[in-house]
Amino acid sequence: MRIHPASLLLGLGAAFVLPLFSRVFRPLAVEAAVAGMGLLEEGRRLVAEQLETFEDIAAEARARREEAIAQTNGYHSEGEDEAEPEERPRARTRRRGEGAVRRQAS
Repeated sequence: MRIHPASLLLGLGAAFVLPLFSRVFRPLAVEAAVAGMGLLEEGRRLVAEQLETFEDIAAEARARREEAIAQTNGYHSEGEDEAEPEERPRARTRRRGEGAVRRQAS
C-alpha cells in the first residue's frame, strides 16, 4: 500500500484545522442553543398566558350559563349576593267549608 503525499497533507491539515474550527464554532453553537432555549421559554410563557385567558373566558361563560339556567328554573344557588326574587304566588289549597261534616274514625 502506497501513501499518497496529497492524502497525507490533507490528513495533517484536517488534524490541525478541526480544533481551530471547534474553538470558533463552539461558542457560536452555545449562543445559538441559548437563544433557542430563550425562544422556547418565551413561547411556553405566551402559550400559558393564552391558556389562562381561555380558561377565564370558559369559567365566566360557565357561570353565566348556570345563572341563566337558575333564573329560568327559579332556582338560585347558595352564596349569591343578589336580592332574593319575589315569591311566586302559592297555589290555593282546598279548605273545608264551614258547614262540612267531619267524620270520626271508628
